[in-house]
Amino acid sequence: METVKLYNQDPYLSSFTAKVVSVKGTNIILDRTAFYPEGGGQTGDTGTLDDVVVVDTQTIDGEIVHILEAEPSFRVGDAVKCELDWDRRFHVMRLHSASHIMEHFLLEFYGPLERLGSSVDDRKDRSEYAYEGRFESQDLKTIENEINGFLSEGNEITVSLDPHNPEMRVWKCSSMEMYCGGTHVKNTDEIGQVKLKRKNPGRGKERVETSLID
Repeated sequence: METVKLYNQDPYLSSFTAKVVSVKGTNIILDRTAFYPEGGGQTGDTGTLDDVVVVDTQTIDGEIVHILEAEPSFRVGDAVKCELDWDRRFHVMRLHSASHIMEHFLLEFYGPLERLGSSVDDRKDRSEYAYEGRFESQDLKTIENEINGFLSEGNEITVSLDPHNPEMRVWKCSSMEMYCGGTHVKNTDEIGQVKLKRKNPGRGKERVETSLID
């Protein structure tokens, strides 16, 4: 039985109950979950299952697995109370939405770029997007100002199923549109303001770090 992905129905859901489907040591599968598993560059959620700490959420062999800090007392068939670390999740949601908007303005400024990788992880307190190309710090400051102006306008953000491909989810904000299965805020005014920083790993590669100004 596939785990119901509650985070797709309501990314703001932070507390729920679920039935335990599988217990293998500290690896737990539930019949439904609001814990987002690491994927698409977004880090996996943390929190608790019946007060046992969830240190990570991963997709393993096609299943959403909640990885606990210690072996639990609950067993298969039990109902458990589940709590996300909401402050962490919300921070990631803000970062993820900000990163899509950053990339839109970056590509508007520089033109098409090949993205080499992406990571949205609050443990670093920033997102990191890597590209082929060459950037200048003064250019990123111009782009940062444009992004912050856009964010302050209070633009709506939506995530919906692609009518032509129900397996895919489409993120939209103003004229921006892209495939993304991650979790996001509903409006740019929830993001606040951002700061961009350039890192040059060398060999024609650039990394843009996006952090939130709280």
